[in-house]
Amino acid sequence: MKRLVLVFALLALVSCAGESNLPTPTGKGTIRSINAMAGSPSVAFRLEKFLVGQAGFQDVTNSLRFDDFDYIFNWEAVYLGELSARNIASHMDKIETGMDYTFVLTGNVNAPVVNVWESSEREWNGDETVIELQFANYAPEASVLGPIDVYLAPDGTVPVAGEQIATLDFGEIMPPIDVEAIEYVLTITRAGDPMDILFQSLPTLYIAQSAVISPIFDGDEHQETAYLSVLLVNKTGATARLVDATADPTIRFIQASIDLATSDVYDDVTLTNLILSGHAFADITNDMPIAIGQTSHYYTPVGDTSAVLFESGIATVQNTHWNWVVLGTAGNRFAHSYLPNRRSVSIYARLQFFHAALNNTFVDIYVVDADVPIDDENTTLFDFTFSVLVPPLPYASGSYDIYVTLPNEKTVIGGPLRINVIDGDVVELMLFDTVDPAVVDIRVLPTQ
Repeated sequence: MKRLVLVFALLALVSCAGESNLPTPTGKGTIRSINAMAGSPSVAFRLEKFLVGQAGFQDVTNSLRFDDFDYIFNWEAVYLGELSARNIASHMDKIETGMDYTFVLTGNVNAPVVNVWESSEREWNGDETVIELQFANYAPEASVLGPIDVYLAPDGTVPVAGEQIATLDFGEIMPPIDVEAIEYVLTITRAGDPMDILFQSLPTLYIAQSAVISPIFDGDEHQETAYLSVLLVNKTGATARLVDATADPTIRFIQASIDLATSDVYDDVTLTNLILSGHAFADITNDMPIAIGQTSHYYTPVGDTSAVLFESGIATVQNTHWNWVVLGTAGNRFAHSYLPNRRSVSIYARLQFFHAALNNTFVDIYVVDADVPIDDENTTLFDFTFSVLVPPLPYASGSYDIYVTLPNEKTVIGGPLRINVIDGDVVELMLFDTVDPAVVDIRVLPTQ
């Protein structure tokens, strides 16, 4: 009995000592992280071990409030072949009561640089008609020739030197300012040259009683047509991306309907504006400019506008690359338009498949190391369905063979197609019919 009493007494002492050593918070502050590393995969942001959120390039994590203590902040990325996420950066900081912290990762995923923006949390009375704004320049390519000017004005206002709300060199963030919460156009130019427009948004309504930080990134030329990308981050957590009104979309035409005759393609109902001549089965064009909004395409026999063999439409928006694929056969022919994911990731290659081979509605895909038989290999994509696009698949640098088989079988009906990839590559692949209904052709779309 004495021994039991002693044990309980010791436990009580330890418990009391632990409670007395615990710090008492006096308040909370807000944190978030922005990923400004071009070519970065999605990165996890952690306070100690607690996951705050994930952010890919040009993106931001959740905004969360934490007690005013000292913390070690960590960032993690997943590398192929590693069983757990790798810590790529750490930063020690103290959260102060009533303060707002934005941790910005720049550089690259193999050598990140952590920048910290600090400002006071904004408190609102409820009757304000203004919005608090801060813009920051994290566009290294745009800044090669010097700083940028930021203009915010009602639609139709021409930028005039000296009327900018900020001039920012790379890595700089402007002090917070209050502006009336109305509709504005954001214009970004080279510093001192208001005619050299790098970005111009659509008219955007800014909401009162909001505190917003707005990082400016380099555009991703593989994924978008704009030179710059601008994110609006409400400090309470909501985000939005501004659209560049000057960034026209593109379209790539792909003819995957085996019984559609070689055609001329027009984009007007009067068949006077020829945009593509002699477009044959399995042809794949480069990216071509296309108007914003609704456009119809008309396929006619080559040199003959007396008949329309096929027609369909597409609705496009600014700052996008589209793939337009004609699929099916007579009586069930249709166009499928989609946004390919061409974003490059610096630490691995990415393969993206689209199934356009009608004669084999369901197939399996194998991607194996070069010269390795598929007999004992697992399926990469099983029951891959006609007219379906799958998200990009990550692969390490190397040589691979791609096979198409009948579903749930090892019966090869396409391939092997040998591809060689290095980190950062994005390979778009498409399955086509052949004259033999039992054979599938695997094609690599040209790099754009």
